[in-house]
Amino acid sequence: MIPCAIIGLGRIASLLEDDTRREKPASHAGAVSAHPETFIAAGMDSDPERRELFSRRWGDIAVYDDPRRMLQDSSPEILHICTHADSHLYYLALALEYRIPVVVLEKPVSDSLGRAKRMLKRLQRSSTRVVVNHERRYSRDYLAARECIRSMRYGPVRSVNARLFMGRNRPLEAVLLYDGTHLFDIISFLLAEPITGIRRLPGIPGGSSIFTGARCGSVPVCAEVGNHRDHVVFELEFSFEEGRLRIGNGVYEEFESRESPWYDEMRSLIPVETELPEKTGYFSGMFEDAVRLAKDPGAVPLSSYADGLESLRIVELIRRRKRYTSFWR
Repeated sequence: MIPCAIIGLGRIASLLEDDTRREKPASHAGAVSAHPETFIAAGMDSDPERRELFSRRWGDIAVYDDPRRMLQDSSPEILHICTHADSHLYYLALALEYRIPVVVLEKPVSDSLGRAKRMLKRLQRSSTRVVVNHERRYSRDYLAARECIRSMRYGPVRSVNARLFMGRNRPLEAVLLYDGTHLFDIISFLLAEPITGIRRLPGIPGGSSIFTGARCGSVPVCAEVGNHRDHVVFELEFSFEEGRLRIGNGVYEEFESRESPWYDEMRSLIPVETELPEKTGYFSGMFEDAVRLAKDPGAVPLSSYADGLESLRIVELIRRRKRYTSFWR
């Protein structure tokens, strides 16, 4: 049995497991508990209430307010870092100091691109390997989308449109940092190309969206990151030469070009029946990757620290490029 420890005992670490509508496991603790080869050895948080909730929820687990003491006492082989982005690198440095074999790191890898780059150099000199929780890389629906794209089922991809809304009140910069990293990472993963040529597009000054243009390989990408909506949207639309694919939270749709039932001598997009597994396995797949690394010192993560650093680089470029010519002057 592989001992696992968790730093930061909030939503993604544990509390989301009690969301009755989410697919399970939905948290780091849930994934560790559900895996037949791992167990929760310890948890750490500065908040005493969260420590108590965590220990009670997972069966009298040892909890700490001191990360060093926890690492000394529990000797984890997998360490989960589930704190705010501004402390990720501090705890990752502790993992290197204690020579933890595998770290599961929440995204974004940091709130500072410069410090994140310097950490990459330290990791390259270390035996510690990092899995960044870009969970969609492990999700069966996104893996099906990747196969659709790679097999050219509907011909080559001609463009990508992406939308990300996270409710009314979250600041746009926070949505871009904490959720935009997911968005740009999965686009690059699905098309197996880096994102380049990033541009902040014109919009309404002080408006409710940030618009971005870029390329992924030779494919143009347009992304909208917004707030002031009363709902959550994470959605990608791939336009192929002979079809369309739409995928996102609760959405998977394929369309193929056929002779139009509405117009003479024209073709239209018609929905295609698709069969996907009932469970996406998004969190369990990510954790299975970490277990694989713990068992095989030569294994390479599907979602590496370098991948996390690249998605942070893209987001930071967008955040810095605030000056543009507006159509609305």
